[in-house]
Amino acid sequence: MNPITINLAMIGAGEWAQLYHLPAVKFLQKKYSLQITGIWNRTAEKAQTAARKFGIQRVYASLDELLRDPDVNCFAIIIHADALKGVLDKVLARNMPVLTEKPPGRNYDEAEAFSHSVKVTNVVAFNRRYTPLNQQFKQIVRQMQGIYFAECHFYRNQRHTADFITETGIHSINYMEYLLGQVQTVLTEKWKNPENDTNIWISRIVFESGVKGLMKFFPCSGSSVERYEVHSNDISAYLHSPQHYTEDIPGRIIVHQNSKVHQIIEGSDDDDPLVVSGFVGEYSDFFEAILHNKATVSNFQNACHSMKLAEAIEKGEDLGP
Repeated sequence: MNPITINLAMIGAGEWAQLYHLPAVKFLQKKYSLQITGIWNRTAEKAQTAARKFGIQRVYASLDELLRDPDVNCFAIIIHADALKGVLDKVLARNMPVLTEKPPGRNYDEAEAFSHSVKVTNVVAFNRRYTPLNQQFKQIVRQMQGIYFAECHFYRNQRHTADFITETGIHSINYMEYLLGQVQTVLTEKWKNPENDTNIWISRIVFESGVKGLMKFFPCSGSSVERYEVHSNDISAYLHSPQHYTEDIPGRIIVHQNSKVHQIIEGSDDDDPLVVSGFVGEYSDFFEAILHNKATVSNFQNACHSMKLAEAIEKGEDLGP
């Protein structure tokens, strides 16, 4: 057993922290020598509520008090991207591992700066990279020869979010880059939904490998799904990704080979929803990196390029090599 005890300080106690992050950490206390040393939130009442709910012994009176705690050896920052820089700059002075929510900054310039300044072990919480079924799909894609096309469908029902791509659609952009490497070229069509105040985006993409693809983002549709497909001459693989806002739970992978269904992999109904959606995997990756000095699956260094793409698509702008 590894003798290191993970002493995690939580920064942020909002809805997202209480629904996903804190339960994921508590889940992993069965596996690791792990404790939450304390929690701080700009609104003290939220921190106090979270502390009572999750059995956290200490509520820090200020961020500075949290940063002075000598017992802490890593941080989770679960706050809005607009506030990230001010907090992260202070946390980095402790030179300790840090996990943050996505996106990796309020804009690409900030994300790129973080990719250079954050030199400690870090995880950016793009949970699609950690969803077990998504990881199985990546392994299938890795074994395919002669891939020439990939496509994603990121659809929501009545999602009236001002920055739909950079706040949520970026998940599919980041996962597509996880599957097939960086996207080199983006050509986007953007138009107003004729029925409401949202937009519709369709982006043609080319990966650095030369593989071509398509990404479609519909904030208001009759479905809520995240689906991916990858094609070669002989094999077509389809992923119905199981995410908390989607209809495809527990998810499914379907592989066709030479015009026949070759394999169907069903997601598990028995697994904890936090495992199914990848939230547990984010923290497991973070803790394994701390304990064993391993590289992380999602971090500032590989997340900033997805932010560059998301900004361009949001604006309806094209990007070239």
